[in-house]
Amino acid sequence: MKHMRTMMLLVTGLFALAAIAQQNPPAKEGGEHQHDAQKSHNMPSADDLLREFSTQLNLTADQQAKIKPIIEDHLQQMQDLRKDTSLSKADSHAKAVSIHNSMHSKIRDVLNDDQKAKFDAMVKEHENASGAHHGKGSDKH
Repeated sequence: MKHMRTMMLLVTGLFALAAIAQQNPPAKEGGEHQHDAQKSHNMPSADDLLREFSTQLNLTADQQAKIKPIIEDHLQQMQDLRKDTSLSKADSHAKAVSIHNSMHSKIRDVLNDDQKAKFDAMVKEHENASGAHHGKGSDKH
C-alpha cells in the first residue's frame, strides 16, 4: 500500500512536469522564483523527487549527491520551457519529452544494474499512467 502511494506521488510529480510544458501561459514579469512557481503548479521539489528516488531505488549518499543536480537542472529546464511562449504545443511537448529522456539517461548513468531495472520499471509505469491520463496508449515521455 505504501509502495503504491509512493509510486503515485512520483508518477504525479513527473506527470506534472510534462503537463507544465504543455500549458505555455504567458511569461510573468518580475522574475518569478522557481520554488514559488513549483508550489503554484503543485510540483514536487527537487528534494521531494530525490527522496522518492532514494526510497524506491535505495540510493547511496554518493548517488543522491550526483542525482540531485540532475533533478534540479531538469526542473529548471521544465520551468524555462513553461515560460517559453514562442513554441507551439507540439514543439513544447517534444522538447519536454527530450528533457525527460535526458534526465532519465543521466540518472541511469549513476545507478547500478539492479537500480536501473527498478528505475526503468518506474519510468514505464509513469509512461503508462501518463498515456492513460491523456486517454492514449503508451505515449513515450
